[in-house]
Amino acid sequence: MASPKETLAEGIDRSWLQRQAQSDPVAHAWALWDIDHEPGRFRFVSRLRQGVTVGYLLIWYAGDVPRAHWISDELDDGLLALGLPLPPVLAYVPERVASAVQERLGARRSTPMDVLVCSGRTVTPPDPRVRRLSPADSAVLSEFLATHPDTELGGFDPQDLDHRPAWGAFEAGRLVAVARAAVRLPAVWIVTGVFTDPAHRGRGLGREVTTAVTTAALAAGARAALYVRADNAPAKTIYREIGYEPVGRRVLIDARPEAPAF
Repeated sequence: MASPKETLAEGIDRSWLQRQAQSDPVAHAWALWDIDHEPGRFRFVSRLRQGVTVGYLLIWYAGDVPRAHWISDELDDGLLALGLPLPPVLAYVPERVASAVQERLGARRSTPMDVLVCSGRTVTPPDPRVRRLSPADSAVLSEFLATHPDTELGGFDPQDLDHRPAWGAFEAGRLVAVARAAVRLPAVWIVTGVFTDPAHRGRGLGREVTTAVTTAALAAGARAALYVRADNAPAKTIYREIGYEPVGRRVLIDARPEAPAF
């Protein structure tokens, strides 16, 4: 049980956050990125012990449903649960609190997610089907996104290809696979939105767009990180071959009334 000297507070101590990120840049990457690039789309709820931050929630409000990232190394950090938004919400939490959070939110589903990191320097020949998308490709990307609604592509913004670079694979002049860096910091890039048109799967396109964004991260002197369902063995095999290694696990708590299949 939390001590009376522990409280929840709105906001974050940025100097504390930056110190924590020096030792674990992957865990805090979303927070550091959002502070500078997502004004008005998020809020922090910090857990304080005698005025010192010991954990926080990063709650992102862009999109249909809030997404809460629970960041804490405390073994007894249940106080943060009081800061979670009411359902509907998606919450990414440590394994140790997953059952309690699922019960609190009345969630129907929970999905273990592996956190993978690539810090290697392996260079592979570029695939001629793949290139970085430019602002001139925004219309093509918009059409691709509209064709595949309700997928992991929800965070893509065709107008933000400068800050959040994306790579696409083309066949017969048509965009058929994508991947992007949703976070691009000096120490780490977070890779998201790896998706291939179902009609073009089985041709290595997902691997190639992931390799392209990963290679760009490594060339910039950063590590590349991504989240993948723990039970997605084919994807994990591909990521391992590219150079990714598991560094942790989170659990996605899906507290939506009609939780769709992933």
